[in-house]
Amino acid sequence: MRLVGRFLRDTLADAWDRWGQRCAELTAAQWRTTTRCEAWDVQSLVAHVCPEATTFGALAGARADGPPAVTDAAEMLRIFNQPDGVANTTADRIAAQAVKEASTLSPAGASARFADAADRMRRMPEMARAGETVIRYPVVGSTTLGVVAEVALLEATVHLLDLADAVGGVTPSAAALAATRDLLIAVPDPATAVEALAGRTPPQAAVPAIR
Repeated sequence: MRLVGRFLRDTLADAWDRWGQRCAELTAAQWRTTTRCEAWDVQSLVAHVCPEATTFGALAGARADGPPAVTDAAEMLRIFNQPDGVANTTADRIAAQAVKEASTLSPAGASARFADAADRMRRMPEMARAGETVIRYPVVGSTTLGVVAEVALLEATVHLLDLADAVGGVTPSAAALAATRDLLIAVPDPATAVEALAGRTPPQAAVPAIR
């Protein structure tokens, strides 16, 4: 299930709402709980996912003319997750940045930022034509707003499962899980994915699809 338009908008907004609601309930001990994301505790995990206050202004200012270089979220993830792609070459820097940003973030502050992002997403008129709205984007040059939103939903969903594993009390929506599953399955070579899922080849041939 690949979401588009207002369905993608509403599902991503709902994911951020779930993050915000769980952050509002976190205790001091839970805020410092370790997660399965290597060196990140819950605080660092939240800092990595939490939308910046400048996110929507940056997207509005990134509008571009002409056809996008990347029109598919799975292709975007394939590019990012190549051996020399940014998901691998900048992983340590991204991890360190999350730890640094976490030092100034509180559960209440994170909750407010998630709630604000969800509200802004629901009021974003460009999402009605997200697949046709071209924006400049790092590494690939340009893509569509829809592709960026799909990847953001995947990030929010996968890391919400990380949060649930660490402290419980939250689950992604059925729509977010289905969309994330379908996007992840689309990342590996189709034949490789089918053979791995059918038990013909070891799972390691297709998994992990992303870092």
